[in-house]
Amino acid sequence: MLCYCKKCGRIVLLLFDQDEKICDCCKSEVFPIPEQYLNSEFSIKEELEQQFIDEYIKTSPEFDQYLFDHRKEILAKQSIKFEAALEHGKTILEGRDKGNKFGVECPYCHATNVKKITNTSKAVHTAIFGIFSVSRNSKQWHCNQCNSDF
Repeated sequence: MLCYCKKCGRIVLLLFDQDEKICDCCKSEVFPIPEQYLNSEFSIKEELEQQFIDEYIKTSPEFDQYLFDHRKEILAKQSIKFEAALEHGKTILEGRDKGNKFGVECPYCHATNVKKITNTSKAVHTAIFGIFSVSRNSKQWHCNQCNSDF
C-alpha cells in the first residue's frame, strides 16, 4: 500500500502485514494515498504527483517545509547510521568467529583474546591474597594480550 506523510511529504510503500504505519524519515503517522492518484498499489501517477503534493501534503496542518525540503539529507544520515551499526555488529560477529565467543574487546589494548573471570577463580584468589583481591574480584574479564582485568 502506497502511503504519504503529512509532515514531511515522504511517500512510502508499506507491506500489507505491517502494523506500524510510521514514516521512516520523521517518524510521523502515514496515510494511504487516495486511489485516483495511483497507477497501481505501488506507484503514483506522474502527471498527478505534484497536484497530490499540493492538495494533500502542503495543505496539511502538520506540514513542515524544512522536513519536506531536507528529506533526502535526513534519510541519508539515517542510512549512514544504520550502515555503521551493521558494520559494528558484523565486527562483533567476526570477532566471535575468530575465537572470541563473548564478543568482548579489551578497553586498554583492544584485543579480542579475552576470557571470563570465573567465580571459582575469584574464590581461589581471595583465599590466597585475602583482602588484597577485592579490586580484582569486581572485574569480569581478563585480557590474555595485555594481562589486564576489566
